[in-house]
Amino acid sequence: MRPACLVAATVLLAALFSCRAKEPPPAQKSAEPPSVVRLSPDAVRTAGIETAVVGGTAGGGVLTLTGTLAAKPWTPEEQAALSDAASADAKLRLAEANFQRLSRLSRDGVVARQDLDAARAERDQARAAAEEKDAKRANLGLTETALALERQATIWGLASLPEVDLAQVKPSAKVDVSTAAYPNKHFSGRVMAISRSADPQTRSFTVRIAIDDPSGLLHPQMLATFAISTPARRGLAIPKSAVLLEGDGSYVYVVSGDGTFRRQRIETEDSSSDTVTVTSGLSPGQRIVVRGAQLLESERLKSRNPPAPKD
Repeated sequence: MRPACLVAATVLLAALFSCRAKEPPPAQKSAEPPSVVRLSPDAVRTAGIETAVVGGTAGGGVLTLTGTLAAKPWTPEEQAALSDAASADAKLRLAEANFQRLSRLSRDGVVARQDLDAARAERDQARAAAEEKDAKRANLGLTETALALERQATIWGLASLPEVDLAQVKPSAKVDVSTAAYPNKHFSGRVMAISRSADPQTRSFTVRIAIDDPSGLLHPQMLATFAISTPARRGLAIPKSAVLLEGDGSYVYVVSGDGTFRRQRIETEDSSSDTVTVTSGLSPGQRIVVRGAQLLESERLKSRNPPAPKD
């Protein structure tokens, strides 16, 4: 009886070991692709990869915008909002005065009750319309303080500022104004304000520029170019084409001394339509890829899924 039990136990153990041997090995985590990419000089030329040396600290520059001249510092939409609000306020004052007059006459029994009710309804409608127009005026930033701008100059420049460049333009910045009518003459100006809201169609803001024109050569509706001085920025300015944006941050490819390309994380602060300001991760004198960074990124990611070995 005992030998039979021993044989059965041996068979059971053998079956267990056999099942364990057939279990697949635990899946290995996919290795993180390397941060260095190596390409031959011929491959670099064929891919059209371009590099450039990182310059010094990003200093102040000039932002060139286009726009028109105007007698007042308001766009047509803003001027319409101001006129509509003024008209609604005037109608409200008239409706309130009429209601007050009829209220006195009603107390004396001179006018019928229905006339007073009609005046009250007219006043309430005028009040609602005025509140609507005042809200639109306020949303455009046209407060009483802003309206004082009209007395700051006799001729204004209204420049269209893209949203991406909003951080570059500051009040009191100096502006060089030029026009097609006087190609060899420049006028000095100063940024007085920037519109509170963006144009819903173009996503651009309006820069209000007070222009010095003692000779009276400039006229409303003339086209003009505005070269606005921008403040110095902290960091290094590099082309936007050099930056790879990912979920966890921004990266560039740095050219190493042995001809390889190393992926480097950077910290950025602000950007314009052409450049990005780097606050950390790069040093002046380093050479980076300014064209073709996406191709290098594709080559780097290929190492995550290497081709299957041939049979």
